[in-house]
Amino acid sequence: MNMDKLSLVALLDEDKEMVMANLARDPSLTAAQISLEKAIDRVMYRYSEACGDTVLRDSAQHILQAMKNTMPVMDSVAEARTWNRQAKAGKAGLNLGPMALALLVLGLVLVIAAVLGVLISGRFSGALAFIKAMLPAALGCGALYWAGVQSARPGKRKQAAEQTEDVRTEFIADGEKAWHCLRGAMLQADGQLERIREADALARQQTVQTGVGGKTDPKALDLFAELLESAYAAGDDAARESASAIRFYLHNAGVDVVDYAPGRENWFEFLPASGAGTMRPALASEGKLIKKGLASK
Repeated sequence: MNMDKLSLVALLDEDKEMVMANLARDPSLTAAQISLEKAIDRVMYRYSEACGDTVLRDSAQHILQAMKNTMPVMDSVAEARTWNRQAKAGKAGLNLGPMALALLVLGLVLVIAAVLGVLISGRFSGALAFIKAMLPAALGCGALYWAGVQSARPGKRKQAAEQTEDVRTEFIADGEKAWHCLRGAMLQADGQLERIREADALARQQTVQTGVGGKTDPKALDLFAELLESAYAAGDDAARESASAIRFYLHNAGVDVVDYAPGRENWFEFLPASGAGTMRPALASEGKLIKKGLASK
């Protein structure tokens, strides 16, 4: 990849198909977090390998590491699934509570009383004796039945506890939302790197200007002026190439090489000659003269 076009988003886009496949394979929130972190790691590794600027390389590593720690995966949640696990039913035990125990005792008493009543009366043929014997027996059987129902019924608290223990919620990530969250974060990271690149370039330019065109180093200006004067005096192709290279270097340093032209007389010292021309160009920075040139009239 061309260094001029090197960006975190471009590196991430190369892995889009792989990232989307991983998100589709396992859309759980935990798996999505892992997939996005691995994508960031791949971008960090390839950017560090391709970037030759130490400042940008170190800055990218810090930015991407912070991105991993703060990746908002919860923003990509598409749905929440609730699972209710069913426990295997075992043998139901008796639940002899106070009510069941009272009904059991009452039923036994009524049945025994009916039997004793018949034995004591000694008469089986009378309708009245039969009715007197059957009524306590029926009530006793009813009491025994309800005692059994109450014993077999599970407690309400136990049912509620089992239901709450078996509920589990799982969050499902939307692959497209997760990708857009990651790509948006990469765009912001590229913006931060661009600002760092501009600030570093400005600092370097100011450093060069101070060393070459600043008042603190006039010897450097004198040296470049002498080299330009020699190149102008020679006039051959090699001299012109040397002058062009010096112009380019000084321009990158914020220093302009200015040839003589009408209206620029105050930027030059003049020597008498048969024709007008530049013998040594003037040096300027941001439109201000920093070293006078030499010209002929």
